[in-house]
Amino acid sequence: MKQSSSFHKGWFMLILIVLSVLACLGFGRFSFGAILPFMKEGLLLDYRETGLIASSIFLGYLVAVLLSGFFVLKYTAKRVIVASLIVIAIGMLITANSPSFLIAYIGCFLTGLGTGGSYVPSLGLISQWFSPKKRGMAMGTAMAGSGIGMVFSGFVVPALVVINIDQGWRLSWYLLAFLVIIIALLNWILLKNKPEDVGLHPIGATDSRLSQIRSSEPSVAKPKNVYRNKTLWFIGSIYFLWGVSYLIFSTFLVDYLITDVKFTSQQAGNFFAAAGIASIISGFVWGSVSDKVGRMVALMIVFFTQFLMLMGLSFSTDSFFIFMQVIIYGSTLWGVPTIMNASVGDYIDAKYIPVAMGFVTIFFSAGQLVSPIVTGLLIDYTNSYLSAHLLSAITCLVCGIGCYSLFYNERKKAALLKLEL
Repeated sequence: MKQSSSFHKGWFMLILIVLSVLACLGFGRFSFGAILPFMKEGLLLDYRETGLIASSIFLGYLVAVLLSGFFVLKYTAKRVIVASLIVIAIGMLITANSPSFLIAYIGCFLTGLGTGGSYVPSLGLISQWFSPKKRGMAMGTAMAGSGIGMVFSGFVVPALVVINIDQGWRLSWYLLAFLVIIIALLNWILLKNKPEDVGLHPIGATDSRLSQIRSSEPSVAKPKNVYRNKTLWFIGSIYFLWGVSYLIFSTFLVDYLITDVKFTSQQAGNFFAAAGIASIISGFVWGSVSDKVGRMVALMIVFFTQFLMLMGLSFSTDSFFIFMQVIIYGSTLWGVPTIMNASVGDYIDAKYIPVAMGFVTIFFSAGQLVSPIVTGLLIDYTNSYLSAHLLSAITCLVCGIGCYSLFYNERKKAALLKLEL
């Protein structure tokens, strides 16, 4: 096979994957947190209805990740990604024109459906274009798209609301839909499914090492065997808990700062954007760390850091301390999905990585589906965000303990195997 002497096309594919993540997570998911307070006012929603609309995104997301891996095997990742991005844009346009709770629910459900349908195949392509030793770094780079979306929405949404107080949130959805369509077109024209399609090897895999890398990966004969992997079940359980935890921060941060801390909408938007800026390199940093020290060790550090920051956020009222907590939390934010998805590739054959990613993401989606409903009920019952933040913090602590347990057990098995040899 031919190899480029200067610039491997896989790096260009990574840029397209970053754009896809920007569209599906950055715009399709995390912009919702910035739009939410103004959408809530515009549609006269209470917190229960707000929580249900947020959950509709994750219900759609859950449905999509259940099916995305099999659609990829049948229709190729590129087709699934492009079709899903178009669904996101349609959902955004429906939401922008919603006159009531029900239509907004349907629009957000479609947005979530497209988000899950494009996110899993996009990350699955990384395992095709990058060798295992580069996978954590590449996954982390892809997750930068989420942070860019947070920054964009944190600055742009409040600005549009200032321009048009009543319709600013609708204008935000229109703008995001337009940008998603542009990214879908770029992917349709330029994205390739695997390096072999253009006569290349994955980045980091030389001719002499390619067969060794492939043979070193555990073999899974059938997609259904993915669901029998006990380690993937354990990883998925941790992912479920983190889905509950992080959604409280990413969805309700702006509303919390406005209602409980009494920030202006502009201040709250700036803090949300600051978290997004800090998060842009978080996936790259923690993915690279996990390549060096191991997936579970890196995850332990991330979870315990998030636990401390969320505990601080639960009781802080000073804007400086809140800002620092938001920044530090943001600097770890995309470390979790980056390492989770990279760890999947360590346990199964590359061909079935989209199926396995879809499988563990089901747990993540279920956590996200439950989280806004529980959060909305807690806020309505206590009339405060304190209980929600404490729930978020404690689940991070449990996740960290779970990662230590998996690390300890794997290390113990490795030691026993070494003794037997």
